[in-house]
Amino acid sequence: MSSPQTTYFASVGDVHGHMHRMVSHLVAWEERSRLRLDFVLQVGDFEPHRHEADLATMAAPMKYRHLGDFAAYHQRRRRFPWPIYFIGGNHEPYGHLDLHPEGFPLAPHCHYLGRSGAVDLEGLRVAGLSGIHREASFCKSRPPLASLGTASNKDFTYFNEQDVDRLLALGRADVLLLHDWPSDIIPDEEAADFQGQRRGASHDLIGNAYARLLVDALQPRLVLCGHLHRRYAGTLQHPGGQRSLVRCLASVEQGADAFAVFQVRGNMLHEVAMRE
Repeated sequence: MSSPQTTYFASVGDVHGHMHRMVSHLVAWEERSRLRLDFVLQVGDFEPHRHEADLATMAAPMKYRHLGDFAAYHQRRRRFPWPIYFIGGNHEPYGHLDLHPEGFPLAPHCHYLGRSGAVDLEGLRVAGLSGIHREASFCKSRPPLASLGTASNKDFTYFNEQDVDRLLALGRADVLLLHDWPSDIIPDEEAADFQGQRRGASHDLIGNAYARLLVDALQPRLVLCGHLHRRYAGTLQHPGGQRSLVRCLASVEQGADAFAVFQVRGNMLHEVAMRE
C-alpha cells in the first residue's frame, strides 16, 4: 500500500503590496527546511496594483497608497515561485478585482478567489470570503463599478449577504480564508491581551458574527485570518466534536508573525515551525 502524500502550504497575512518581501521570507524557509511549498494562501490586503489607475480605486488614506511590487509580477518581470490564492481585504483595487467577482488569475501563479469562492488544492477544499463587515451594508448590493469615482471606494470593501450565502452553499471546506476575524474566538482569560486592540474596542467586540457563522457551518479544519496585524492561535470546538484550528496573522512588514506553514498528510493537518 502506498504511503499518503505529504503536502506543505504557507499562509500569509496582510501583504500591502510587499510581494518581494513575502517571496523572500518563504524562499528562505524552504532553504532552511529543505522542503518545498506546494502553494500559498493569502488572507487579504494583498494589494495587487498594476498601475496608478488601480491604486485610485483602493479605499485608504493617501499616505497608505503605494503602488507596491505587484506590477513586476503582472508584467512578468518576476514570477511567484508557487501558486498563490488570495482573497480581498479592505485595501484592494476593487475597480479591477470586481471585473471578475467570481475570481480570476491576475498573473502567472497568482489567483484571486473572488468575492466568495473555493478551489481544490492537493486534496484540500479551500474557500474564501473577501472584504470586511459593516452591518449597514450587509443586506445591500454593492454599487455598480460604473459608480467608481462618485461612490465611496469604501462601499466596495464590504461583504454582503449574497457573498456569505454562496459560501454556505458549499456545505463544507477544509480551509477557510477570512480577512476579518470571526467573533467570539478569544477566551475571557486572554481578554487583557486585546484591550485597546486596533479595530476592536475589547476582545468580545473583535470580529464579526457572519464570519463566525461560516466557521460554524463549514467546520473547516483550518481558519486563516488577517486584518488586525497581530498573530493569534486558537482552537474552536464544534458541537459534533470537530475542531477548527484558527490562525490569525500579522502583516508582512512585521516579519515572521505574518507567516505560517502547514503540513497535510492523509487526514492530519498541523502547523510546522517557521522560525529557525
